[in-house]
Amino acid sequence: MREVSRWKALAFIYFFMLAFALTFQGIPPVLGFIVSSLGISHAQAGTLMSFFGLPGIFISIPGGILADVYGSRYIGIVSLVITLVGSLLVGFGNSYFILVAGRIISGIGALTIAIIAPRAVSQWFQKEELGMAMGIFNTCMPLATILTLNLFSRLAAFKGWRFPILLTSFYCLLVFIMFYFKFPSSPGEKKQQEKSSFKKSLNGIRNTGLSVWLVAAIWMMYNASVISYLTFGGDYYVSVGYSASYAGFLTSLLMIGSLLLSPLVGYLIDKVGNEEYFIAAGSVVLAILLFLVPRTGINPLLLGILIGTAASFIPAPVFSLVPRLLPPKQLGLGYGILSTCLNFGVLIGPLLVGLFYDLTRNYLYGFNLMAFFALTTAIIAILLRLFYTSAQKDKNEFNL
Repeated sequence: MREVSRWKALAFIYFFMLAFALTFQGIPPVLGFIVSSLGISHAQAGTLMSFFGLPGIFISIPGGILADVYGSRYIGIVSLVITLVGSLLVGFGNSYFILVAGRIISGIGALTIAIIAPRAVSQWFQKEELGMAMGIFNTCMPLATILTLNLFSRLAAFKGWRFPILLTSFYCLLVFIMFYFKFPSSPGEKKQQEKSSFKKSLNGIRNTGLSVWLVAAIWMMYNASVISYLTFGGDYYVSVGYSASYAGFLTSLLMIGSLLLSPLVGYLIDKVGNEEYFIAAGSVVLAILLFLVPRTGINPLLLGILIGTAASFIPAPVFSLVPRLLPPKQLGLGYGILSTCLNFGVLIGPLLVGLFYDLTRNYLYGFNLMAFFALTTAIIAILLRLFYTSAQKDKNEFNL
């Protein structure tokens, strides 16, 4: 019975996380339509992605702590309501500033969802199964990205850019109803809540250790790279002569690799460990491929497939590292720290790439920047491995 309930819970969490992913990725496919409709610059368009992550810098850690104190269900319901309100504001907004306000509000709710969801997965699955569960969980963002990049631009062309955004709002409403009535409580949730308080959990930040912050830095730089690519990749391919639909498909290949390979990567992590090596290897290859995109005659279809394969080596290991480094009562805090740094990456990545394009009218420097972010991800992963190995060695010597 426990086996069935565990995987059923993962299905609920998956649909819950999909509300975040669709809201987050709903803008890039309709970026060109918004630019022409509202008469804004590419830098301003980039801020619609960047400002989504802005509130997460400030609310992610408190949101994670609140999840530790009050539980995933209660905070999840509140998060879905906030996400829905912000999404509707974007869908019905008639000016750039209203869209920015809607993205900030939806970011507050959606980014809290992105903390609660992996926390819940970590509570339902034991360490020997966690990699596989996180691998499946991390197909959520690729699935949403593929759907939005391949469908939203077409819907926007026929119905206007507001239509796909309002579809996302409708999905948030459906998930809210499902979550309110059906979402099961995680194992040990009530006991952890009894032992937790907001003040006590907030003070626990000092005891998280450097390793957790290095994992968060990895997540920040990785997202600065891939979110920039997903935001402007389609526009780049259109600028070099491809149709909007094919450009969206080429960009979505980054996520198709993760959708297909992330469960396998999670399975391998359960068997061999060494998450840092998976991250470093994937990031180095990703950096090389992004560097090549605007300056090579290689078929973009092949490049896109390789980019997607390299990118799939990073998310599942990152999410699996947090439960290894923190006790169960601090999982919300740990994923809150990850989300805080992720949002720094979401803020700086698209904003800088969009700014470079406005200054040069060329995507070359933007792809250089994406490659730099990916290479930095690999460097931090190696530092994490060295630091964690050294810390474990010191701990074992102390115990002796």
